[in-house]
Amino acid sequence: MEAPQSTPTTASPHFQFPDSDLIIRTRDRVDFRVHKSLMSFSSRVFRDMLTLDNITPPTSSTHVVDVSEISSHMEAILRYIYPLPSPVIQSLDQLVVLLEIADKYDISVILIAIEDFLLINTLWKKDPIKSFGLSKKFNLKRWQAVVEPEIVK
Repeated sequence: MEAPQSTPTTASPHFQFPDSDLIIRTRDRVDFRVHKSLMSFSSRVFRDMLTLDNITPPTSSTHVVDVSEISSHMEAILRYIYPLPSPVIQSLDQLVVLLEIADKYDISVILIAIEDFLLINTLWKKDPIKSFGLSKKFNLKRWQAVVEPEIVK
């Protein structure tokens, strides 16, 4: 009896740096070839994962980290970390996903960028109560200061 074939991976078209030393593999089996130093600098969670991994170094020079996110969400997150255009946010639901991932991996630059986006955008006005809850949940104080007076009216 043959061993089951593993699902093949595909490569992200935007994140395939030739000098990468880290592969982030998403739930839908897309590989993002990125840089450990940049991921460690941007995310305390990645820094801790990669530091622990250095205790018992892998046999190859490229580390592979499997994450539970899908590729479209990981691409959006990496667009904030690397100097690429930020993803286009069109709904509060999309925003919630990005906030949750940024919180999960402790990537403060994304939380700040999303809060900056919300301060100049009226997307939150479609559901001010949900927006207020999100501002509280993710400790976005500047955004909360804008939303709170609107829901009190």
